[in-house]
Amino acid sequence: MAPIPFIASDVQTMLRDALRRWGGTRDVREAEDFDTVWQFAADQGWLMAGMAEELGGLGGNVFDTAIVAEEFGRVLIRAPYAEVAVVAARLLAEIAPERVGAILEGKACPVLAHDEPAARGDPAWVETQAGERGGSWHLTGRKTGVIGTGHADSFLVSARIGGEGIGLFEVPAAEAPLKCFTTFDSRSGGELALDDTPATLLARPAIAELALFAALDHALVLESAEMIGAMDHAQELTRDYILTRKQYGQAIGDFQALRHRIADMFIESEQARSIVLRGLAALAGGELSERAAMAAAVKAHVAEAALFVCGNAIQLHGGIGMTDEYPVGHFYKRALAFAQRHGGAARQVERFAELSGSLR
Repeated sequence: MAPIPFIASDVQTMLRDALRRWGGTRDVREAEDFDTVWQFAADQGWLMAGMAEELGGLGGNVFDTAIVAEEFGRVLIRAPYAEVAVVAARLLAEIAPERVGAILEGKACPVLAHDEPAARGDPAWVETQAGERGGSWHLTGRKTGVIGTGHADSFLVSARIGGEGIGLFEVPAAEAPLKCFTTFDSRSGGELALDDTPATLLARPAIAELALFAALDHALVLESAEMIGAMDHAQELTRDYILTRKQYGQAIGDFQALRHRIADMFIESEQARSIVLRGLAALAGGELSERAAMAAAVKAHVAEAALFVCGNAIQLHGGIGMTDEYPVGHFYKRALAFAQRHGGAARQVERFAELSGSLR
């Protein structure tokens, strides 16, 4: 287990400050222009902050990546940061490291397509089949819950190779049988309906499975870091609101019951932040089973905390919190979408119990 840096270094502080200044110019209610935001993030070095220098990064680690994720979460960035710069980059770092630099420079945008309708958060559940015919590979199956489909230039698809296990394949976005939609929290989503679809083999099971499971553990923890940022911003909006909103000539923030609610929200956020730090330490230096167990625990705890914090933020705002014109409701939508991903919080609790049993 890697040591947990509870106090940010000078470099990390400057990274957070730069992201916070940029985020202060954004309106969470408005969708960003993906190409502009993504290239700006690449030019600022934010996409490469947590990657090793030999991969084209700045020599940072997952704690640096979490700072970027958290600040992007504060402003509800709709671009698939965790999906591309974390998950896809980590995956390719293990099987095709020469391709990672293009992602970090904003020149490539591959997205992992792994989840399936019956998987319920089980990373090893893959029913999509891969078959070789005439020297080329073809995939048949269905991939759901893919975030970033509208921005992807290719999809990294997991599929079973008969008698071997889970392999990893690539399908260009232009050739992918893709159904796109806008998610509940206003992100670009979609699903792949693969039907004898041509694909390129990237890695056979011996390499692909370890790389895939590691990338999925990173997804659980770094998406949780994004949610920490969203929770913090929702709290700040709520605190400022109750300190200025008046009823009967008195600020509602003077009522003790409401102050207790704000305190409860703060406690939930700080507990969630602590478990994210614990999860990051497991990613940085934990054993395989320990890393997976902690990733599941992080997702489960942060999902419940986010629903509590963002739900209370709406309640404390009253009717205005339910409107699309006011930003606080958008944080709850992101929390709700986050809680349902990867099988949901309840499934991650089950996985933690299963994996913790294996540790004993």
